[in-house]
Amino acid sequence: MATSPAQRFAAENRFFKRSAIVLIAIAALGFLVFNLAGITDIFSMPSATHVHAAVMSAWLVVFAMQVLLATSGNIALHRRLGWFGAGLALASVLTGFWTISATFGAGRVPGIFPPGYFLMLGYCNITLFAAFVAAAIAMRKRTDWHKRLMLGSLVMIYEPVLGRTLPFFIIPALGGPEAAFPAILANREAFELFRFAVHIAIALALLLFDRRASGRVHPATWLMVAGVVTIYVLANGIGLTNGFTDYALSLMPQSTALP
Repeated sequence: MATSPAQRFAAENRFFKRSAIVLIAIAALGFLVFNLAGITDIFSMPSATHVHAAVMSAWLVVFAMQVLLATSGNIALHRRLGWFGAGLALASVLTGFWTISATFGAGRVPGIFPPGYFLMLGYCNITLFAAFVAAAIAMRKRTDWHKRLMLGSLVMIYEPVLGRTLPFFIIPALGGPEAAFPAILANREAFELFRFAVHIAIALALLLFDRRASGRVHPATWLMVAGVVTIYVLANGIGLTNGFTDYALSLMPQSTALP
C-alpha cells in the first residue's frame, strides 16, 4: 500500500498504464482473431461497420499513446494530442450510431441476440462511451478524475470485446460450435450473467485498487461501476420489452424482421 502522495501517484500511474495497455491489447487481439476465424463475414458487412472499425481502432491507438505520454511525464504533448483524440471519440460515436442503423437496415442482427436487446446494448455502449469521454474532457485539469473517466470510457465499450473473446473459451468447453450455439440460445440468461460478471470484474479491479492505495473508492470509479451495471440493466430491461422489440424490428427489412 502506498504511504505518501508521491508513492500513491506513482502506483496509480503504473496501474492505469498496465490496465489500459492490457485492455487495448485484448480488444485488438479479440477482434482480429474473431474475424480471422471466419465467424462473421467481414466482406458482407455494411460500409458503416468498416468505417467505424477504422475510426475506433485509431482512437484506441491514440488512447494508448496518451496513457504512455501521461505516465512518462510528457504532459504538453499529451494535451495537444488529446484534442485529436477527442475528435476521434466524436467520430467514433457518430459512426457507431451509423453502424447500428446500417446493421439493422441490412438485417444483420446476430441470431443469438433478441433484436431489442441488441439495439439497446449498442445504444448504451456508445452513449456511455460519449458521456465518459465528455466528462473526462471537462475534468481534464483534475488528474485523478480525468484518468479514471478515460479508463471508464474504454470499459464502457468493452462489451463487444467480451462478445468476441469469451466465445473462444465457452465454445470449446461446450464441445464445439454445433453444440455450443444451441446451448447459448437455450441458456441466454446464464451466459448473459457470465458476461456481466467478467465485465463488472474489470471495473471492480479499479475499485479494489482505490481501496488498497488510498483507503477509499474514488467517485469516478463508482461511476464506472454504475455505468457497467446500467448497460446490462437497460439491455435486459427496456431492450426486452415488447415495445422496444417492435421498434427494433421496425428498423429491419420485413423479410428478416418476421418471427
